[in-house]
Formats: sequence, structure tokens, C-alpha cells
Amino acid sequence: MYNFYITQDGEITREGNTLYFVGKDFKRHLPVMNVNEIVITAKVSISSWALDYLSKLGIIVHILNSYGNYMSSLIPGNRNEKGNMTIMQAKSYMASDRLYIASQMVLGIKYNILRNLRYYNKNNLLDDKIEKISKYYPENNNINSILGVEGNIWSTYYSTFPFIYKKYPSFKREFHPPKDELNAMISFGNSLLYSNVITSIFLNGLNPSISYLHEPSERSFSLSLDIADVFKPVIVERVIANLVNNNIIDSTHFIKENNGYYLNNDGRKIFINYYNQKMNSTINIKGNYVSYSGIIDMEVQKIARHLKLNEKYVYFKSED
Repeated sequence: MYNFYITQDGEITREGNTLYFVGKDFKRHLPVMNVNEIVITAKVSISSWALDYLSKLGIIVHILNSYGNYMSSLIPGNRNEKGNMTIMQAKSYMASDRLYIASQMVLGIKYNILRNLRYYNKNNLLDDKIEKISKYYPENNNINSILGVEGNIWSTYYSTFPFIYKKYPSFKREFHPPKDELNAMISFGNSLLYSNVITSIFLNGLNPSISYLHEPSERSFSLSLDIADVFKPVIVERVIANLVNNNIIDSTHFIKENNGYYLNNDGRKIFINYYNQKMNSTINIKGNYVSYSGIIDMEVQKIARHLKLNEKYVYFKSED
């Protein structure tokens, strides 16, 4: 199974049991067999008959706006979360179990961030930041304390970006809107990852609205935020480092609108191409080579087993 990305404006139509993507001067067949999800990053309309066929195939459609921000998802009825799993998640959230899972997620964020920093610490310039993050540890006493540790980890991590991405020496994490090109890429990559995680959550029968680290009211699919955060350092940031430090993306791939920076159409195509390569790349997990897409599935399944089988959830550790 694979993901399909649409980066051009147009319309998805249906003729019989065939879907087409139609634009101003083109008409292309959409190969939707063996597709888990379609991610749309342009202005695209979908006919109701096409939606009917996508629903029958069980394909989830994620829609990002032209700025690359996540907007919504179209979820087929047969991909809905299971009621018994929702009850298990709710019970787990209300119990001290929430603190355990949330702290594991923060430990996962910390571990994978440190893995990233050690990877880029060629001249020992990041030693103090690595030491600082290493000392942060989430105590299982209350959620605010855990969130405070998480916030400190991310803040310290972002302060290293001028060393990792030398083209952006004055970087500061800013979004709504992204204030520079690097922020634009981070936001776009996070939206792609967030969408992929939503699909995995639905495919595995969990309720995406019941989360552990983020408050469930923070966003409708807040469990996706929980899981995506564990993977951002080793997926999104690795993709961006490749694109920036190897001069694959430059200032010609961005637009400035509404006081913010955003990838243009060509920039989104390049980013998605390298992002998809990363998601399909494999690493060794206990003797088996598994893609990052598969590892995200495994992470969701670990949460499900924690709830159903009392197998303690343990965060993903990148060895890449």
C-alpha cells in the first residue's frame, strides 16, 4: 500500500470504476488501487460520485490548503474508529495511565531529538545543547509537568537550528504564519506527517480524538499530534536538512503572502518527493527492515496493544 499526493489544481472525477484527475489542459488516470490515502496540497474539487468510489475503496483523503496547512480529512465509513477501542482509550486517559503514555512520548521525542543532534554535531558545537536536553526528564506526577518538560526540549532543540541549517542563522520557530522559509518547510512537513499518522490511527481502529500528551480539545485529531511529535525529528527534520544543506530547495521555491512564507507549487513537489522517499526508506528493527511508514503503523499498534493486552507502550527509538 502506498500514498498518493496531488499538488496541482484540478478536479477528481469518476467514469465507471475509473477515477481521473482533470485540470485546465490535462486529464490523467488516478491509480488508486493499493492506495491507503490521498493527500491534496492544491485547490482540488471532488465529485460526489468520485467520493463514493473512494469510500468504497476505503481510501482516506487529507486536504491541506494552498499554504500547506492541514485542513480536514475525508474518512470512509468503514475506516471509523471502533467503539470498544474508544472506551478503552477514554478509560486509559482518565486513569494514571495517561501520565505513563504521555511521559513515554516525551522520552521518545527527547531520544530522537538527541539522535538528530548527535548526527549533526560534527564539530562539537552542539555539546551544550545535547547536555541540556539530556537532563530533561518527565516525571509521572502531573500532565502539566510533563508538558513543561516537552516544551523545554523543543525550545532547546529549535535553538540548535542555526547550527544545523546554516542558511538560517537567525532562525526562531514561528508559525501562523511561518515567518521564513525554514519555518515554512517545518510547517509543511509537519502537516504531511500529521496526515499520514491520522491514516494509520484509523486503519488500526483507534479514536484519533483521544490523546495523552496533547489535550484532546487542542485539535480534533490530537492523538495524531502525540504520535507525530515522536517522529518529527527523524522524518521531517531529516528531509529538510537534506533539501537545505544540499541546495535542493532555495528561495525560488517559496512565495511570501499574508506576512508569511510558503512553499510554492514547485517547492511542494520537491518536498513531497523527498518526504515520500524518506517514508519509504527502511531501517533495521530487530532483524527486519521496516519503512518509516510501517514504523508509524507499529507505533499506533503498540498503543492499541497497551490498551487491549496490557503490553506496556514503549516509545520508538531511531537508530538511523
